[in-house]
Amino acid sequence: MLDASFPEILRRLREERNLTQADLAGNGISRALISLYESGRRTPTYETLAYLAERLQVTVDIFFGSNNEVVQKAMMTLIHQAEQAERQERWKDALEMWESAHNLCEAYHFTTWDFHINAHRGITLVNLERYQCAVEILLPLVIDPRLHDNRDVAYDILRGLALSTRQLGQLKMSETFFRLILHLLGPSDERWIRTQINLASIYELLGEHDQAIRHYVSAAESARRTGNAELEAWTIIGWTTAEMSSGMTEHVSLLLDRAHDLADSRQDERLLYAVRHNRLVLKRIQRDADAFLREYAILINEVPSDEWKARLLEEKIKWSLTEQNWDDAETCLHKALQLPLPTPIRAKLLILGGELYKQRGKWGQAEMYWLQAVEALRACGSQLVNHVLRELQQIPREVATNPIFTEGR
Repeated sequence: MLDASFPEILRRLREERNLTQADLAGNGISRALISLYESGRRTPTYETLAYLAERLQVTVDIFFGSNNEVVQKAMMTLIHQAEQAERQERWKDALEMWESAHNLCEAYHFTTWDFHINAHRGITLVNLERYQCAVEILLPLVIDPRLHDNRDVAYDILRGLALSTRQLGQLKMSETFFRLILHLLGPSDERWIRTQINLASIYELLGEHDQAIRHYVSAAESARRTGNAELEAWTIIGWTTAEMSSGMTEHVSLLLDRAHDLADSRQDERLLYAVRHNRLVLKRIQRDADAFLREYAILINEVPSDEWKARLLEEKIKWSLTEQNWDDAETCLHKALQLPLPTPIRAKLLILGGELYKQRGKWGQAEMYWLQAVEALRACGSQLVNHVLRELQQIPREVATNPIFTEGR
């Protein structure tokens, strides 16, 4: 049992002795609590471990893989304190405790708890936005047989990897992790709907709008069936974004009306902002100058995050390009690129930068922006890279500086 986790060891010992969970209960421990221990959803205290060991006629050391009572007690205390810090969203404190527990686990070879500790370390790092560190800790857990002991834990690990790789711009890896999550869950599970939304957003960033729309529609149908107004509204936000990116606007206004009603019923300010943002995009596409500029002036003072600000500035750049107001487009571009943004969103801004300087006839600057966009898009695995490469091929030979795009012309 040395390679097994605590929940698996507890279950095996109980079943080997032909005991039910109710048989094992006692001393203030209910059958339901035994079930939570075996599913990994609750961590027992050291005193509870000692009681369970006595009932199962084994030593408490079997739950650790090594013997040292003082260190065993210290590690269980750290685990409980770390879990409490997580519940209170004190992520820095939680990480410090998980790191201490990990060090004890390594030093004293407590093999039954290393998976649990590393899963929580990685997830805590995701919440601290230390995405690369999170990936380095969580990725090895994917091939650990203990991943399959508990679907909830597997979901948390895969979700942490999916979100981290998305933020790092590794969109194809993120797609893989989100797809793996879908195999764990069913359409009636709220987490399945959230995963569909996240997967659709990945396809959107990859420029695969038809795929994005299909996943948004699936998520919207499930959200409506289960009566989840919040997720239905967010799904519609993504759905209409993908439709407008594909040049389809026929049903967008009606869909946004539905999203607004859902958001308003919940008094959700972030959702209401997202609806107004997408209505602004629709006004840009429809060339409604007064409505676009009026709403932009309001929204720019209400943006809830840097990512939303970048999206809003992106819309203003597109508007200014169609109006040939290049100075305004350049100002908005520089503001947007100064924000801390995920690679896929930065890549879209760099593409617009290339288009801006192409329109101005400043081919050297256009080439510089497009080359940066190519690098970012290749890192993401986005199909948009082919569009940018075609633009680079059109740069006049006498101004092109990169030999990749001048040879063979």
